[in-house]
Amino acid sequence: MATKIIYFTVNGRQERAEFPVDCPAQDVKDLFRAAAEAGPHDILKLYNPRGNIVNISLSLEPNSPNSRYKLEVVAADCNSAEIAGALGFDLFSMEKRLQGLEKKILMEASETPAVVYEMKKQVDSFREKLESVEHLSWLGLFKDLSDGTHKPSPFYHKRTLHKTRKECEHVRENSLQVSEEVKQFLKTPTFDNW
Repeated sequence: MATKIIYFTVNGRQERAEFPVDCPAQDVKDLFRAAAEAGPHDILKLYNPRGNIVNISLSLEPNSPNSRYKLEVVAADCNSAEIAGALGFDLFSMEKRLQGLEKKILMEASETPAVVYEMKKQVDSFREKLESVEHLSWLGLFKDLSDGTHKPSPFYHKRTLHKTRKECEHVRENSLQVSEEVKQFLKTPTFDNW
């Protein structure tokens, strides 16, 4: 019976696969899957010595130990039952147990630890800093309105800042006077503000 020998590496180990030339294609895939210690739903990739992906099938070209294929498990099926079996315990039940212990500690302590209050204080302090705009002054986004008429507020508030009628008239009086021809030119699509 004629056989085919394929040399390859998997996980840094050098392996040698031998199978009959007339065996089913699934048997060849199962052989490589076993060599990679992969599960039935894991994804395997086989690379030739040039780095190209080749199909794991009967049509694989025989090679020498000096020109090995490279086999990789690129995606593993993370079935929780398999993980629990591999670890020796069930993660879901362990998580439920930890949640129960956390609740029990809070009930028995009946008092929140001082560390939690300190963390809350730090978070509140940080929130206050973020809600003010004074830290943005170096960007030129904060105006110092020290006359007391306006209270600086964060730029992200949803309320709009309305100008008084006096302020609007002041802007209108001090704006540049332009002719009607210039005003019409500014409205054209060919106007370039740069």
